[in-house]
Parts: sequence; structure tokens; C-alpha cells
Amino acid sequence: MNITLSRVSLLQAIQRCQSIVEKRHTIPILANVLLEAENNMLLITATDLEVGLRSRAEALVEQSGSVTVSAAKLFSIIKELDADQDVNMETGDGFVSIRSGRSRFRVASLSADEYPSLTEEVSETSISVSGATLADMVAATSFAMSTDETRKYLTGTLFEVDEEQMLRLVTTDGHRLALSEVRLQQTTPARKCIVPRKAVMEIRKLSEESQEQIELFLGERQIRIVSGSNVLTSKLIDARFPVYQDVVPVNHSARVIVERTQFDQVLRRSMIVANEFTHDIRLVFSEKGLDISAHNTEQEEAEEHIDADYDGQETAIGFNGRYLRDTLGAIRSAAVRIELKDELSPVLISGEDDVQSRHVIMPMRI
Repeated sequence: MNITLSRVSLLQAIQRCQSIVEKRHTIPILANVLLEAENNMLLITATDLEVGLRSRAEALVEQSGSVTVSAAKLFSIIKELDADQDVNMETGDGFVSIRSGRSRFRVASLSADEYPSLTEEVSETSISVSGATLADMVAATSFAMSTDETRKYLTGTLFEVDEEQMLRLVTTDGHRLALSEVRLQQTTPARKCIVPRKAVMEIRKLSEESQEQIELFLGERQIRIVSGSNVLTSKLIDARFPVYQDVVPVNHSARVIVERTQFDQVLRRSMIVANEFTHDIRLVFSEKGLDISAHNTEQEEAEEHIDADYDGQETAIGFNGRYLRDTLGAIRSAAVRIELKDELSPVLISGEDDVQSRHVIMPMRI
């Protein structure tokens, strides 16, 4: 293999693959990226056997070929090279030679034959959605994924297309739930699958970078995302997602509108003296507004009042302050709407002018 290409495009492609590479894997070659040069194109592939990413960059290919090299070393080298100088890479005798300007490097390589192949499952359910929309949907839901590996089905995000052509992303950890949905502009078969956390975070990165439409293919065992010159594939979590529809409350008797940033700032201050394990915060809703308080076992306490537009009976509810702040951080609107029934029922939180995303939080006994 002997190729020359732009340092900028090479760095972008390698940088995308960095987070895919498993740094502590028992299979040494998985710490490498696969480089394949042909037809004036360099294909760069990274995988951890669960999630894979293939990125491509235009290149002058003087000699086609393939090889694998350490992802970390290659990224570190390319990052430090002169941005205005092209990069030449040539293979030979178990090494890859890298030249750019006056810089010369010689990096050990492994045979491309040993690298796992990325298989792409054929899928009937194909979705086209803008990168900005998908990025917003992931941002609005990903924070509520569970980290409890004993309940694997909660550690990912449910991607669902229903009969009414609504694309819906749902996450829950058993204490809170986040949901975001958008109507598709095309007709596609109904399908649902659970996408693991690592793939979800990579989908968010690709979506945030994309200025164009992103194609999603939902299969029986795999999800595939095509975004420009990048193709992301991931295995799915083989499990059944909870019936989330039963968790989303309806017909609340009371609701409050409160300024989001001010609410978050008061929560942050109050949590300084909240219990360091339960993070419990007490909210009292009344016609006077919203009172927020916290205390701990050392009899330290915090109290603060903020203005709020509330239409209901006075109600006191306890919450995990972290859950509240995570939710507020995922909402883009200047004000949030909180709908509630009583001190023991889950509350529904959404942006005042957001019809796409909803959040549910279970209360705490205080």
C-alpha cells in the first residue's frame, strides 16, 4: 500500500474511529484500525466486535493494499503533523512508514487478514431523518439509560417505528423515563430494537457532525447508520423493552410553568446540603410559586423560593435532585412544564414549547 492524502481528512476519519476502538481488549488487533486503499479512496475501519465504524477519505493511491496499525499511535502522530502538509503512508516488512513535510515515522503493523470483517445485515426498515433532528432526539433521551448491567435491556435506547410512521426513542432506568418522537416523511415497516449505549453515543456524534439526511436501517440483529462518508453498524441488545406506554402519565390535575435556568440553579445550590447518597430534594407547589428545600443527617439545610405559574392544590413532592437536573439539562426550552397529580404519582416534564420530547420522573418518599 502506498497512498497520499490530506492531513485534515485523514485526521477526521481517524478521530471518528478512536472511540470505537477497545483500549483494554484481550484481542490485540482490536486496538488497531484497518486501513484499505483502493480506487483513490482510503477506508478506515474500527470495531470492538459489537460496534463498528467505517469511514472513508479521498486519497491518491499509488499502490492498493490493506494493513492494520495502532489506532492510538496513528491518531497521535497525525494530530501532531503540519495541517498544511499532505501525508504519505507506505507499507512494508511489518511496518507502516508515515511521511509528512520533514516528519518521518515508522509504526509496527499487523496483517489485515486477521482483522474481523464488518457484516452488514439487510433490513426492510429504512429511515431517513435530518442529522439535527436525530441529534436532538438522542440528546433528549440518552441521559436516562441505565448503567445497571444486571438489567441489560435498560442499558440501551429503544428505537421504534410504529404503524403511524412515528420514529420514537425511549430510555429508562426504572426511576425515570425519557421519550422523544418525530413523524417520518416516508413509509416504512414498523420495527423496534434496543441499541446499546456505546452505539447510541456514536450515533449522536455522527448526527451532530452531519449537515445532511442520515439513513438508519433497523434489522433483526443489527442497526446500521449511514452519514455522509461514515457507516456505523452495531449489534442489538437481544431483550424485550418494558411497556413504556403505561409509565407515561396522562390527565394530570395540576401543572406548573417555571423558568428552566433559574430552576436548575436553585437545585444546584440546594443539592450542596442534600443527602450525598439519595440527593433528595423537596418541592412544594402552591399558588405563591415553588419552594425548594434540602437537608441532610447533620441537620444542615437549604431553602429557596422561585416564581412559578401553578394551577392546582398545594402539593409537596420529593425527588432525586440529580434526576431533575439531568432532565432540565436535556431540555432546550427557556421554560419547563411540570404536570403532576399528587405526592406519590410520577410527574411529566417537558419544554414549554417542545412537542417532541417528554420526561417522566418517579417521586421519592420524604
